[in-house]
Amino acid sequence: MRSLSVRFYSALLIVGLVMIFLLAPGASRVMEVSGVWPSPGIIYKGNQGTALTFNVTIGDESVSWLLGDLKEKGIQKATFFLDPAWVDRHADLTEELLTSGYDIGIYDLHPGRYEKMTESEMDRHISNLLSFFKEQELQPAYYRTKGELLSPAVVKRLRAQELLVVDYLIDENGLTEKDTSVDGAVVALDLVNNQDKMQESWGKWYRALTATKELKYVSILELLASSDSKIKLLE
Repeated sequence: MRSLSVRFYSALLIVGLVMIFLLAPGASRVMEVSGVWPSPGIIYKGNQGTALTFNVTIGDESVSWLLGDLKEKGIQKATFFLDPAWVDRHADLTEELLTSGYDIGIYDLHPGRYEKMTESEMDRHISNLLSFFKEQELQPAYYRTKGELLSPAVVKRLRAQELLVVDYLIDENGLTEKDTSVDGAVVALDLVNNQDKMQESWGKWYRALTATKELKYVSILELLASSDSKIKLLE
């Protein structure tokens, strides 16, 4: 009888420990998600395909030339992250981007501004940014910062207004390293002002991209959907 009692309480103890383990918050920087809507996280890689992205802060003829070359090369999926100041200066090129059909993101050069904002101020700032882009008939779905990652609080405010935060796995320096595979990566490339320099840089980048076997360009959402566990979380 005593043996049965010991077994009973031992079983209760094991069940209790399991429940504590399951309910305890995880410490991992990687969050598993279902589908394509992380909550919240920063996208930087997946499992299959390559998400090609460009950061645009300067350039006019160089941007127009690149759009033409992407079309000529049959690259139909890419995302252009646009500095709002660039958008304000280049209404003609934003129209060209719009008709090209590529995805649009907001490129924030000054993410430090959020440190002094209250939650309501963040919401107002993000809303104003979205309104500005929509006035240009642009529909940004993504948000990227230069230099530093955003805090979880800011990521949540961006997600509340349906903006996905995107970082990258490979930049232009990593891309040109020997034997770099871009499969499963968000690739981030900075556009330059001079068209000749843009042609030279893009030629080098394109050769590096096509060195990956079975290269397939996908949208950021398609890359995210290819994996349930590739969201970079912040501490």
